[in-house]
Amino acid sequence: MNSPNITKLDPKEPFYFECHSKIKCFNECCQNLHQVLSPYDIIRLKHFLNDDSSIFLKTYTQSYIGPETGMPVVELKTKSQKDQHCIFVSPDGCQVYSDRPSTCRYYPLGRLVSRSRETGRKTESFVMIKESHCMGHASQCKQNIEQWQMTQELTMFDQCNDWMLELIAAKKQSGMRTLSGNQRYLLYMGCYDLDTFRQYAIDSDLKSAINTLPNSISGDVQLLEFSLKWLQQTIFGDQS
Repeated sequence: MNSPNITKLDPKEPFYFECHSKIKCFNECCQNLHQVLSPYDIIRLKHFLNDDSSIFLKTYTQSYIGPETGMPVVELKTKSQKDQHCIFVSPDGCQVYSDRPSTCRYYPLGRLVSRSRETGRKTESFVMIKESHCMGHASQCKQNIEQWQMTQELTMFDQCNDWMLELIAAKKQSGMRTLSGNQRYLLYMGCYDLDTFRQYAIDSDLKSAINTLPNSISGDVQLLEFSLKWLQQTIFGDQS
């Protein structure tokens, strides 16, 4: 597959794009992919499938240590090594569409976030991704980034993804180059395996902080916010 053409997109700049089952390239963007999952992606998917987080992770994902961050990264398994289609795609489309990951929702856009070391101010920028197989760009459906974010229901995905970026920034600021096996385990649990982290917290002196959180999507979002801040303080000594 040819490399995509990636160009910067101004936040107010209109673009033309549409994707639906009648387009000939339907489902082609769901193959030959390495679908990295964010913590909130996992929250949505595990609730859609009515799975415990540990069962979801074991069944549908694989993990590795990110070469840039040195922290655990989780990605979806593909159907096979030969057929690298998303494990959730079918001839009729995405089987988890209502709770699909944020990168799927953003496509053909990409969101990039950075934070100033001096001011701590967060800035975001966007790119347009054009792949040779994608016919959605030929559409006359005109929109802008704000409209796309609204129709794809990206607000909570962006908020939770930014929390994760704060954790990565804390690791960089700490100057820690390598992490111990136990630190990596805590990061994996606190970021991705929230049901295991919930029990870990209940069994420790963290019980009072999370004891009233419901076992629901909203409860898991609150638990994720707590766990990411706890990880910043416990592993990286970040008191922000």
